[in-house]
Amino acid sequence: MTVEPPDQGAPPARPVLDFGALPPVGEGSALGAELSLALAALRSGAGEAFIGIVSVLSIVGVVVGVALLDAVVAVMTGFEVDLRDKILGANAHVVVMRFGGGMEVDDARLATIEGVDGVVHAAPFTYNEVMIRSRWGTSGIILKGIDAARTGAVTAVRDQLTTGLDGALETDASRQAVFLALDTPIPGRFQDDATLPPILIGSELADQLQVMPGDQVQVINPIGNGDRGVLGMPSPTFRNLRVLGVFHSGMFEYDTKWTYVGVPFAQDFFQTGETVAGVEIRVRDIDDVDRVARDLEAALGHPHYARHWRNMNQALFEALELEKVVMGLILGMIVVVAGLLIVSNLYMLVLTKRREIAILKAMGAGRGTIARVFVWVGAIIGVTGTVGGTLLGWLLCLGLERYEYPLETDVYYLSSLPVVIQPGAMAVVAVAALVICFLATLAPALRASGLHPVDGLRDE
Repeated sequence: MTVEPPDQGAPPARPVLDFGALPPVGEGSALGAELSLALAALRSGAGEAFIGIVSVLSIVGVVVGVALLDAVVAVMTGFEVDLRDKILGANAHVVVMRFGGGMEVDDARLATIEGVDGVVHAAPFTYNEVMIRSRWGTSGIILKGIDAARTGAVTAVRDQLTTGLDGALETDASRQAVFLALDTPIPGRFQDDATLPPILIGSELADQLQVMPGDQVQVINPIGNGDRGVLGMPSPTFRNLRVLGVFHSGMFEYDTKWTYVGVPFAQDFFQTGETVAGVEIRVRDIDDVDRVARDLEAALGHPHYARHWRNMNQALFEALELEKVVMGLILGMIVVVAGLLIVSNLYMLVLTKRREIAILKAMGAGRGTIARVFVWVGAIIGVTGTVGGTLLGWLLCLGLERYEYPLETDVYYLSSLPVVIQPGAMAVVAVAALVICFLATLAPALRASGLHPVDGLRDE
């Protein structure tokens, strides 16, 4: 600052300001200014404690809603994946059958099937519903004939064996040896016991019949082989078998109903000649079964058709998916309630900050600037709650997965709560929460931007 020397007799000179000597001022950021105003609005002043409480409750609501949604989706996905794995363990990925009855399967046809792109292994099978009985019980079952040399690579029945003639099966080699013995007749434990064909049964069925490996059971085909009795009724057929091993799939339905014998025994028992019911197929990618099924039908031609695990269990998986969506919508209401808290919080901010809004407008702030300030307020609440809820939900899922929350095995087919964490699902929940929080800010932000400066200063 410089001062000119005064003239004699003249009035004192006024100081002259030299702005050129000041340091340059950088261009300001409108976005930074709006964010600073939003942060200032969130800080409660004197007499505004209630607004601060509502802001905290809004954040807590978003955190709880997002965390519960992540946990429930992870548990529902765990049930779906576990059920799918158990179904695919007892059944093949794709089944090829023939319209009108059984099909003849030889090495050439199996080579044709395994030559289709995506097919890993194939094995013939036959099955029918029969009855089984022991000295202590009777039950209806599905008697399935399998090729022991091939089926072990198609389904997980071999890996699910738990007990054999020599006791518990604890190694893959011991399970493989029992499984390959499915075509070898088993001698009795005592001298008067006959040598009988083997059969594999489930653990629940073994408990019902009160039998163990080495015990004798009898299978009964109620409709027989077409022979008629004196009154014209079908004449049932009976065959005695010996329990070779016991398997445990983890699915009550399979462990009580499914039994396995060799294909030659099943063909002889059901009098089907050299035909089988179809061919079981394992594919490389279980999500590519639609394309593999079409290629198999094209390779084998009419009257063969292919069905895969999705359309064979379509109703079950659709019910699980619907249950997951409904649970997500119900728990999503928690986030909606948090959004309503954000709306009420912002409306109260508009009412308490009328003077500040009027001053900003009088200073030249436009409607868009005021609206963005309040959108930033809701965005801060939404982002804070979403990030916190995602972290809490992730930790909750990790805790459930690590500590294996126990379930009643008499009610559920699982012994512990299954949890499958899917980053994609958690991202969808987070984005949905952010969208809800953003939409909650629009009405209050528009209300604030429409406030006239005169109306804001009238009561001051």
